Amino acid sequence: MGNSMIQTMMKQLLGTIRADVSPEQVKAAVNGYLDSWRDNDAEARGALFADDAVFEDPVGTPPIVGKAALFAFWQRTAAVPTRFEPTLERIVVCGNEALVEFTLRISIEGTPSCTIRILENFRIDKQGKIAHLRAFWDEHSVA
Repeated sequence: MGNSMIQTMMKQLLGTIRADVSPEQVKAAVNGYLDSWRDNDAEARGALFADDAVFEDPVGTPPIVGKAALFAFWQRTAAVPTRFEPTLERIVVCGNEALVEFTLRISIEGTPSCTIRILENFRIDKQGKIAHLRAFWDEHSVA
């Protein structure tokens, strides 16, 4: 009986969350972002972001602001033939935001691959675009 009461309370609390976009729109932005890395498609990735988007990767480094700066960042990444293989672990959506846990396997021809466990916080704007993306990973995340 106790769990039922707690579950009811938690559902009521979740019901008070305000959002400008649906959970499906938030998930679509997250999945589109991960797919764009898998498909090596910077154009598709860029289309997911607001014009004035802010990207912190990892949090604590200088933020990348705006689509032009994002494309410049991605071009540096694309300068070396690299394959990215994201594997989604979990998406938690609260309002216009999501906390996403995934692993990213990175392979560069001629070198051993690397896997990074990443947590990312996505904030989606009213148009369904990524307005702010914050990546959390540290030296213990890289294997």
